[in-house]
Amino acid sequence: MLFQYSVKNITTRPLSSGLSVLLMAVSIMIIVLAYLTMSQLSSNFNENANKVDLVVGSKGSRMQLVLCNVFHIDQPTGNIPMKSVQFIENHPFVSLAVPISLGDNYKKFRIVGTRASFIDELYKAKILEGKIFEKSLEVVLGSRVAKELNLNIGYTFTGSHGIGESIHDHGDFEYEVVGILEQTGEVIDQLLLTPLESVWDVHPDDHQKGSFEVSKNKKDTHDEHHHDHHHDHDHDHQHEKASNEITSLLVKYSSPRGKFTLPGSVNKKSELMAAEPAIEIQQLFELIQPAVDILIKLSWIIFGLAMISVFITLLNSMKDRKYEIAMMRAGGASSKKIFISVIFESIIISLFGSILGVVLGHTLMELLSGLILSNYNYDFSGFLFYSVELLFILGSIFIGMISALYPAYSAYKINIAQTLKQS
Repeated sequence: MLFQYSVKNITTRPLSSGLSVLLMAVSIMIIVLAYLTMSQLSSNFNENANKVDLVVGSKGSRMQLVLCNVFHIDQPTGNIPMKSVQFIENHPFVSLAVPISLGDNYKKFRIVGTRASFIDELYKAKILEGKIFEKSLEVVLGSRVAKELNLNIGYTFTGSHGIGESIHDHGDFEYEVVGILEQTGEVIDQLLLTPLESVWDVHPDDHQKGSFEVSKNKKDTHDEHHHDHHHDHDHDHQHEKASNEITSLLVKYSSPRGKFTLPGSVNKKSELMAAEPAIEIQQLFELIQPAVDILIKLSWIIFGLAMISVFITLLNSMKDRKYEIAMMRAGGASSKKIFISVIFESIIISLFGSILGVVLGHTLMELLSGLILSNYNYDFSGFLFYSVELLFILGSIFIGMISALYPAYSAYKINIAQTLKQS
């Protein structure tokens, strides 16, 4: 009975009640959206950052080095001589050192030259179909690449020059899909993995230039490689030279002592730079956090306005309904029931507004996930729900109840005789 009466009072004032619901929904939506974004961003980044203890590459921005070679969302800082990092592979505190070479893409998905250890040791990914690459121009696909591009075992394609979209295709060099990986939920899902030799074959002259550029004589080199025994010898020699150029080396420590000795040793080299993903990601979040804090503060301001709106709506409602409340009291309704009915109104407005805000936050996150995926190749979802969201709803209801205390008390203390006499 009280609930129905409260609902009726709300619906008879759709504009004022609707404004309160809207303000509350918008504030909760912003809070939920910020929380979903930061939670998933932190989860995605930390999961991938924990795979690698140290990234070794050319001099430049450490943040760029990590973002490019661990998260694959930035440009390479350049190439480094492979012989210059051999001491790292033989270091007593290093358990795994995986070289990678970047330079090409296929339909915006990066082609990464690397070793099989990148798959089975660094990311511990498993083959869903086919096998791991064994020779040049064989490719293993991440699960999202295979699904998004609808590629199967045996499919052949040519890569495009550059990390992003490019109009230049390496048409003389066809990659063949030999394997597809199971989904891991990590960055490897977004990559096309091939032996280092593939990158060197496609860019036979570029390893001397500091970054992979378009070679002018790929067709002749490729034809001779397949048809001339004499060139096979030259080609092997070329690989020996090309193997001196990689984009970076991804390192895993065998001992915590590696963290205190290896980065310093690397940074002493004139052509090398070491970056620790965990540190760089922490700095990245420190850069992002002020913007997130501003959004959250803005949402709390809107939330405060929503509570003020609820307060004013209920207070005006009590003034307009004085005679009605007096008649109810005269008809036998207790002051306690009147008090509770006003509290119910605030609970209904707060509950509806907060639930609407949560729904809008998740809906907007799902809509934005497609944009994030296309630009950064990272999966975000609006269908992930966190227990803290229940606290948002309960907290909104509690604060709404507090804002209704004074209007409810006014209704509770109404003078029946005076009100009826004035009306």
